[in-house]
Amino acid sequence: MKKIITASLIAIGAFASASCAIAQEFKQPIKFVVPFAPGGATDVLARMVAPKISAELGQPIIIENRAGASAQIGTQFVKNSAPDGATFLVNTDSSLTILPNIMAEVPYSAGRDFMMVGKIATLPWALSVPAANNIKTLDQFIAYIQKDPKQGNYAVPTTGGVPEMIGEVIGKKAKVDMTILPYAGGAAIITSVLGAQISSGVTGTPEALNMEKTGKAVVLAVSGAKRSAYLPNVPTFEESGLKGLTADSWFAIYAPKALPKPMAERFNLALNNALKDPEIQKKIAEMAIEVTPATLAESEKYYADALAYWASVYKDKPKAAAAK
Repeated sequence: MKKIITASLIAIGAFASASCAIAQEFKQPIKFVVPFAPGGATDVLARMVAPKISAELGQPIIIENRAGASAQIGTQFVKNSAPDGATFLVNTDSSLTILPNIMAEVPYSAGRDFMMVGKIATLPWALSVPAANNIKTLDQFIAYIQKDPKQGNYAVPTTGGVPEMIGEVIGKKAKVDMTILPYAGGAAIITSVLGAQISSGVTGTPEALNMEKTGKAVVLAVSGAKRSAYLPNVPTFEESGLKGLTADSWFAIYAPKALPKPMAERFNLALNNALKDPEIQKKIAEMAIEVTPATLAESEKYYADALAYWASVYKDKPKAAAAK
């Protein structure tokens, strides 16, 4: 009898292992939905990691750009997709952590509908000013706008989040009403800053680095808890005396929330293996963003913490009405 029981337990264990392996298998082509137009950083990163992930999971990966409505269109598409490992969202944090807090109607719940299955890279934000204004430090910029409050303006490439918060915190410090200038992306901000058409602009570190290289702009500070590896001589906002600007943005991959855990673990491993590739690391470094892989557990905690943080930031602020 004892031998029979032992044999049965072995058989059950083997069946469980086989079932787990089957659960991890990806049995159909995979779609990476990018909620932005082709050519941007999110799209480039998706196309960069896709071949390596495809090879490891044994399925072709198709990149599908579904741009519009501040990334809501592509994000909603993934929310409505089956949680079967066939559809993933490659996205920045904004449409998930920011938009639901500043817009009255968003067609998804960031916490209920999505899980982060892995991080790709982190993007600090930077404040740059025209070199023609002869401003070298954040304190000098604050003194500049205090002397002439009309110069208290800043351009942002996206609504809400860290870029908008930077201007708000500077305005409070200077006791000046900062005017926010919404731009359609970082490229347009570069033109305005280099041409001294605006007093300041908030962009990602890649655009800030490009501006600094021209000699026509000065990068005053960066967000995050530490200095950017690509702008090592630029202090953080915290170092410069402005508290509360340690948050960064990031690029990550998400799945519908009900994706089975074994499949999520398998995908996370494939993504992290892709990020170990020296060629991919080199290409991401050339974009002036930092590779920041994370385990599935780390990704889930990071995502939950970010959702809680931004919900607290916007808790008492009114939401904008949805566009008709």
